[in-house]
Amino acid sequence: MTKRKTELNHVQFIGRTSEIKTIENASNSSEANILVVYGRRRVGKTELIEHVLSQRGLIKLEGVENNDSKAQRYRVVYQLSKALNDKQITHMHFNTWMELFDFIAEKISEGKWTLYFEEVQWLAEYKNEFISDLKYVWDNALRRNPELLLVLCGSSPSFMRNQVVHSKALYNRSMYEINLKEFSIRETNEFLKNRSFREIMDAYLTIGGIPEYLKRLKKHSSIQIGICEESFKKDSYFSNEKQRIFISSFASNVHYEAIVDYLSQVKFASKQDLEKHIHAKGGGSLTNVLKDLEMCGFIERYVPYQAVENSNLVRYCIADNYLRFYFKFIAPLSSRIQQGDYNNAPLQALNKESYQKWLGFSFEQFCRKHSQIIAAIIGFSAVRYKSGAFFNRNSIKENSGYQIDLIFDRADHVLTVCEIKYTIAKTGVEVIEELEKKLRLMPNQHNKTIEKVLISANGASDALLSQGYFDRIITLDAIFSSSYTSRGLKLEI
Repeated sequence: MTKRKTELNHVQFIGRTSEIKTIENASNSSEANILVVYGRRRVGKTELIEHVLSQRGLIKLEGVENNDSKAQRYRVVYQLSKALNDKQITHMHFNTWMELFDFIAEKISEGKWTLYFEEVQWLAEYKNEFISDLKYVWDNALRRNPELLLVLCGSSPSFMRNQVVHSKALYNRSMYEINLKEFSIRETNEFLKNRSFREIMDAYLTIGGIPEYLKRLKKHSSIQIGICEESFKKDSYFSNEKQRIFISSFASNVHYEAIVDYLSQVKFASKQDLEKHIHAKGGGSLTNVLKDLEMCGFIERYVPYQAVENSNLVRYCIADNYLRFYFKFIAPLSSRIQQGDYNNAPLQALNKESYQKWLGFSFEQFCRKHSQIIAAIIGFSAVRYKSGAFFNRNSIKENSGYQIDLIFDRADHVLTVCEIKYTIAKTGVEVIEELEKKLRLMPNQHNKTIEKVLISANGASDALLSQGYFDRIITLDAIFSSSYTSRGLKLEI
């Protein structure tokens, strides 16, 4: 394939521009390199790697879940024989990973090769032997081929970061790193082209920007039909996906699932609440569990914008859109789903009123997480600011559910306070009283100017507009039309 054709293919590949550049840099170097790629299940790691490296000599060796090292090596030997078109290799036996790596090194000592290990956490059985043996053979054989690219890919971000990227074995060894994230809302819009902004946002809030998930919805005539068909029929994709996610990321460690299960029952929880729960489930290091869950993108921690990072007010909630949808709407119906009760009418399984209310909460999280988009739309993105939700001990005491959805504390002496609504109808005048109650409990120690912003999916009613209460009103049209790139943004607090 010519360079021109390759470039055209890259243009047709949605998003991933910086990731493609990183892979090309690793591939086109004048020395052997290691590329580490990780991200949650179904985020598109394999497709990205094979898309960019398809013209190289690609040896893909893939691990499978719940196999011991002997079975993993047997499978790798079989895949190696296929990749090298050598049936004799299938009759060979290797007692250790080091023996197998040494054999592979002999086969690819010259020429342009990509040695690609897929699902490394399963190949390694979440242990160190695989990586330490690979390190020895890399140092003494593999790296001597200047045209070799070693790719290590996995669906357990915590394992890949802790045992591969930060391991003493491979540290600082010509390594490139990609933490592959889900599509941004703009990339999701491009992927689900010819859909309304409302449908695209519904899809994003429900299952996130996971390419494989979006592909499932894309083939249906509407997003809502797709969600119901893929969630509420017997053996449907989304009804079974939750367990596959945890197997890919954490094997069978019960503490990770216990934390997420607990958070699914509450809107948010403090660290103290989580400590009580995990100890009740048999102990474990809560700090490490929370870090791993955050690294995988399953949960997020947040504190009010005005508090320090290690504040006692820290809250945890489920961050993964699909998991939140699963726990709210699929899990309670799991028995009936598996009995096939909704096979003929899957749309009846989704309570529309409850779903709409849930979408509202999800949209609040979206706006907090992508606060830079909001700042750019309002026009102060160049100003230094802190942003996040607002709550404190006094407000919680007055009202346990109290929270200002999103607030920007700006260096130009302005507090931009956002009220967020995701209703089908336009937002009415009742929102004024709601926000006024919240503002009365919000301190303004430095007497900053209060700028009131309404973020409403469908805008404001004529009656609300006539009040002139809000300084700015932001709709879905504005969010999707914003030129600000939302990829890779995190909640800024």
